[in-house]
Parts: sequence; structure tokens; C-alpha cells
Amino acid sequence: MAEKESEIRLKPTDSEADPDDGRSAFSAPVRLNPTGTPPPDPPMPRILFVDDEPMILNSLRLRFSRRHPDWDCSFAADGLEALERVDEGAFDVVVTDMRMPGMDGATLLGIIRERHPQTFRVVLSGQMSRDAQLRALPVTHRFHAKPCVPADLEQTIEQALDLSRQLDDQAIARVVGGLQRLPAAPKLYARITRMMADHRVGLNQIARTVDQDPAMAARLLHVANSAFFGVRRQIRTSLEALNWLGVDLTRKLVLSSELAVTFGSGASVRLIEEVQLHATLTARIASRLVPARSARVVSTAALLHEVGRLVIAGGEPGVFEEIQEAERSLGDLCAAERSVLGFTHAEVGAYLLNLWGLPLDIVEAVANHHSPSATKGGQGLSHAGAIYVASELAVEARQRSPYAPDPRKLRLDPQWLRSVGVELKLHEWCLLANHQHGLMATAEPRPRA
Repeated sequence: MAEKESEIRLKPTDSEADPDDGRSAFSAPVRLNPTGTPPPDPPMPRILFVDDEPMILNSLRLRFSRRHPDWDCSFAADGLEALERVDEGAFDVVVTDMRMPGMDGATLLGIIRERHPQTFRVVLSGQMSRDAQLRALPVTHRFHAKPCVPADLEQTIEQALDLSRQLDDQAIARVVGGLQRLPAAPKLYARITRMMADHRVGLNQIARTVDQDPAMAARLLHVANSAFFGVRRQIRTSLEALNWLGVDLTRKLVLSSELAVTFGSGASVRLIEEVQLHATLTARIASRLVPARSARVVSTAALLHEVGRLVIAGGEPGVFEEIQEAERSLGDLCAAERSVLGFTHAEVGAYLLNLWGLPLDIVEAVANHHSPSATKGGQGLSHAGAIYVASELAVEARQRSPYAPDPRKLRLDPQWLRSVGVELKLHEWCLLANHQHGLMATAEPRPRA
């Protein structure tokens, strides 16, 4: 038992720096404000750890007070005590055990989500039933299983704090943090549930159908990349997720309330289906604009690039309608979102996917799919660049069908196209987009007479 406890207690590794060596992890020159005095120090990040086992809680206290004196760490022995701490002020990160007497971790995190949606929520727990895992999914951003590698939990907290610091507007954290579920496309949801009930249907067929629904694909990737499911590498495609999770667990996920179709959140059926159709066609085009070695990652990122629109539409009532009105006036969706919210769906989507632990190459592509010049690279398309081009090709292909898009009318930055050396490929890519749109149209099931 002693061996097991020492593993859970998050003992420091030999590679960790001595906290008394006088060096800070962040060394930057002191900047003076216009009055000539140093600016006030930013508030210390507030972290709350919750666990009913005293030895584990003490181990967490010793580790993080020693390693991070720049963090304001609090510790609670159960859910009720944790809520008392939360009532005193919001925390940046909450790390909780799942199985606790009185109030379990899922209930605690659900309450915290309602009160402080911007809080980053982590479950650090031992063995859990599948039902408990499914119940925790809607309220949890990251999972860590006991015994936990110390550096992994520390890295998760640091990533959450870094992400918070990168935001100029905490409204993004509130919009994403308050998300309860992503609405799935109703027709596809029904089709996938039928396919999973049919044992003759293979994983490849199910994965191809899942890849037509950005919401469902995003959630499956979130679950597959969770530590609770034993994954030892990053999962980047729906097929990889299905192979890892298996049909039985995937069926439970799809039928659970977390992936259920809901329209009370403000996202209309029309928007859901529009995002689904656009993302699917964009993925088909984008994966063919890059070398084969990059096609899988680009396809997944393209499928998820509009997920931020679903998050925004499911937010505060009236905001979605206000953005639509601004778009009609300004003629540009991103400009409309910035005028109303101060940020765009690209930032919201990337923030959510980063919280969910998806691979960073996918997160970066989603974040920059409207600003590919922000990504590093030389000649040729970056992942974000491929989605930027493919998204515009998809819009034009659907508008001009059955004719191919006109390269001269594409709303793409000509200077950027020249800088990456692809301006002469637009005519070829317009034909490709028209062909892929035609294949999608013929593949759609026709309604019965």
C-alpha cells in the first residue's frame, strides 16, 4: 500500500528544479508605465484541489506549494468545503477527485460551471465506472487517472493558465466554459444511431458518417484523447477514435445526453446543418490540397473549423441573431462577430478544442483558418492555409453548382497566395472543389417518395 500511495502522491521527479535556487520560470524585463513606476503585479492564479483522501491532499499541498509559490493554492476535503471556497471567489483551475462522499466530482464541477463558467475543470481520479465517466464528460475539460505522472498534471494546469493569459478578452472563456453540449445534426445523429445498432456495419462506415458531423467528431476526439481511456498517443481522426474506444462505448457516448440533439440552446436546425455541410465539403477539399502525410490532420481540422459557430449560437439568447444582423450589414461573418463579441468563431473553436486536449496542430489550424499568414512556414500551404482556401472554395462551389467556382471571384488574399506560391493552382482547385461537391451531392441519401 505504501508503494501505491507514494505513486499517487505526485512525488517530484529528479529533473525538477530546486525551488530555492532563486531562479524564476518566467524572467522578463520590468516595464515602467507612463508615470515611471512599475506596473502592479498581476493577480496570482488561484488553484483549488479537492480530494477526500488526506494523504493525497497533503501530497498535492506539498508539491504545489514547493514548486509554485507564485500560485494561490487552496485545498478542500470534500465537495461542500470546496463550494465554500468557491463562494469566496472564482478559481482559475479546479482539480477534483470523482468519488467522494456526499457530493461527487461531477456534481461539484457542474455547480462550478454554472457559477463560474470560465474556470478550467479537471478530474483527477482512480477507477471509475463507464456511467460515471459519461456523467463527468459534460462538466470536465481534462481527465487525469490515478496514479498520475506529476509532470502531466502540472503541465495541464500550466497550459490552462497560459491559455487564460493569452486571452485579451475573458468573454471567450465565459462563452466556452458555459457550454453544456454541442448540438449534433439531427439527420446524421439518427443515421449514426441506426448504424451502430447494426452489427453488419463496420467501423470505417461509421467513421465516414461521424466525419460529416463536426459536433460528434469533436466530442469523440475529446473522449479518445482522455487519460481515462488509456490512450498513449494523440488521436487525430474519427476512425482512430472508434478503433480505440470500440463500438459499444461509442454507442453509449452517442446515445448519452452529452451528444444528444438539443435545440433549446439557441442553435437552430438550419445553422447546425449549414455548419455540417460546409465543414464536410471543406474537409474533402482541404485534404486534397496538401501532401498525403498531412491529409488526415488537415481533414480533421477542417471538419472542426466551424465548431466555434455552434458554441456562439448556443450562448446567450439574442447574440446569434445580433451577429446575423451585423453580417447582413457588414458582408463578412468574422467582422460581424468582432463587432458584437470582440472575437471570432475561430478563436472560440480553438479555445474549446485546446481545453478538450486535442492535438495542438489541429488547434492551431482551427485558430488561424481565417488568418493563415499568422502561421509559420515557407512555400506551400500550412494546415490553416489549406482550410482557408478550401473553405472559400466550398462556399463558391455550393453557390455556383453545377458550375465550377470562378478563381477571379474567390475572396482570398492575393498577396498571401503569392507568398506561399499557390496562386497559379486556383483554377485546378476550383475544378477539384466542383468535383467534390458533385460527389457529396450524389452520395446524400434521397428522401423516399
